[in-house]
Amino acid sequence: MSAPPPGLKITLTRRAYRWPLRLCLTALTIGLAVSLSTLTGPEPWEPEEARRTIALYGGGGVLAAAAAALWAFMIYRTRLVVTIGEKGLVLRRGGNEAVIPADAVDAVGLVWPVADPVWTVWFDPGAAPGVDAVTKVEGRAAALLRDRSLPPGWIQAVQAAATGALGAAWRVLDDEGEEIEGPPEGGLPRADRVLVDGAGRYRGERGGALLAVACGRAARRPAERPGLLARDPGGGRRAIVLRDPHAGTLLVFRRASPLPGRRRLRVFDADGRLAGEIRGGDEPSFHTAGGMLLGVTSRTGDRYVVTGVDARESASLQIGNGAGEGVMCLERSPSAPGPLRTLTLALPMAVRIARRI
Repeated sequence: MSAPPPGLKITLTRRAYRWPLRLCLTALTIGLAVSLSTLTGPEPWEPEEARRTIALYGGGGVLAAAAAALWAFMIYRTRLVVTIGEKGLVLRRGGNEAVIPADAVDAVGLVWPVADPVWTVWFDPGAAPGVDAVTKVEGRAAALLRDRSLPPGWIQAVQAAATGALGAAWRVLDDEGEEIEGPPEGGLPRADRVLVDGAGRYRGERGGALLAVACGRAARRPAERPGLLARDPGGGRRAIVLRDPHAGTLLVFRRASPLPGRRRLRVFDADGRLAGEIRGGDEPSFHTAGGMLLGVTSRTGDRYVVTGVDARESASLQIGNGAGEGVMCLERSPSAPGPLRTLTLALPMAVRIARRI
C-alpha cells in the first residue's frame, strides 16, 4: 500500500524576522561604538564618566538587543503553520491546532492590497470548530499569512495544492471586496494601448480590463508616499514591482542610483533576469542588458515619443488631455522589437519619477 503524498507546509521565513534582527544589530553596534569611543578618543575620558557612558550606552544596547531577540523568539513561537493535504487544511499556532476539512473549504485565495496580499481561506465555520482560536476569522473567511513574510513562489504552490489536492476554487478579492478575474490571455505583454492612472493601475484601453498594478513607494505620487521608516513591501523606496491582478510578478523596475545626474532605471523580468535599462530623466533612452541602444525618447509638451534605432515610432505616452486628467495613455507599436516593447512599460513610471507627478 503506497503512502499518501506529503502535504504542503507553509510558514514564516527569515523575512519575518528581519526587523528584530536589524534592531538587534543596530543596538549592539551603537552600544559598542560609543563604548569604544571612551577608550580611543583624541582625549582620555575621566574614569568615572567613561564607566557611566559604557553602562548607559553599552548596557542599553545589550538590553535593546535582548528585547529584539525576545521579539524574534515570540514571532517564532506564535507563528502560524499551515499544512494543505487531501483531507483539508491543518492550522497550528503554539499549542493550538484546528482542522478545516476539504469538503468544508469553499475557496482559497488572496485579499488585496496586491502589493502584500493576505492568504485567505473561505470555509464553513460549522464544519471546522476552533479555527478562530488559531487565526482571525470574519464570517466565512479566515486570514492566514501575508505575502511579505512567506517564501518566493508560495502563491503558485498554494494555488496548485488548493485546486489539486483540495479541489477548491481560487479566489482573489480587491481592496473593496470585489472578486478580481485573472488577467486576460496575453495580458499586459500583448496589449498595444494601455491606460495608467494615478494609482499605478495599468488597464487595457478597450474594455478597461485591469492588467497590472505598480507597487512600491516610488510608484506613488509624492503626496501619497509613506515616511522614511514606513514599511513598503510592494517594492521599497527605489523599486517598483509591476504585478498582475492575482499578485504575480510581471516586471521589476529598480532605480540604479538615487544620485542626481545618474538617473537609471533597470528592468528585470519575473525570473529576476535583467531585461534592459532606461537612462536619463525627462527624455530617457532605452538599452539592452548589454548596453546596446534600442530607442530614444523625445518630448513635446505632455506627449512622449519613443523612436527605435530603425527611425520608426515604437511607442508613445500621452499625459492627460485625451487620456483624461491624471491618466497616462501608453501606446506601443506591434512592430516594435520585443525588448523595446517590454522596456516601454516602464516609461509611465520613469516619467512620473522624473516629473514628480
